[in-house]
Amino acid sequence: MALTELVRKADLLEAGGYTYNLDRELYINRKAKKAFSVDFLEEKALSELERCMGEETGAKEWKFYFTDGPSPGIRRELERILG
Repeated sequence: MALTELVRKADLLEAGGYTYNLDRELYINRKAKKAFSVDFLEEKALSELERCMGEETGAKEWKFYFTDGPSPGIRRELERILG
């Protein structure tokens, strides 16, 4: 993937209220309760990212967008850390 496309995705996420967590390599939006991994961003098209960002989740539980999905243990740890 071209670096410019990754920058466009990062800009889109930041404009949508996401912040980057360097330790976890995730873009996180606590209000929407969504998190995107860098691997997901590198693999998916910009249109897929836009679709996922627009998904209505009700913000009742966390939605994680990973290439392979987090394991149940990692998911529980992230939910605990993110609140």
